[in-house]
Amino acid sequence: MVIIPASTGQMGVLPGHVSAITELKPGVLSVHEGNEVKKYFVSSGFAFIHANSIADIVAVEAAPLDQIDSSLVQKGLAEFTQKLSSASTDLEKAEAQIGVDVHSALNAALTG
Repeated sequence: MVIIPASTGQMGVLPGHVSAITELKPGVLSVHEGNEVKKYFVSSGFAFIHANSIADIVAVEAAPLDQIDSSLVQKGLAEFTQKLSSASTDLEKAEAQIGVDVHSALNAALTG
């Protein structure tokens, strides 16, 4: 089973799942194989679920959750929050908001 952080909410994919395409939101993607669970943080991307029970995950960034440094996440969140509050153009605001969203999701994944 794979649990995907879809833009519409958590989506579980089991063998025989109906074909689908979904956008990924920043969050934890978990791969369940027997009793073993591997967790990855994905920043964004798409999941393609095929009729033959294969799921392709295309992520902009993906990292094993246990290899993420929580102190760097906190630092990044503070930096992007500061950038957001001082942004003067729409582009600066959008870039800062993306940084805040991703770092907030990272923080939630590590603490929750």
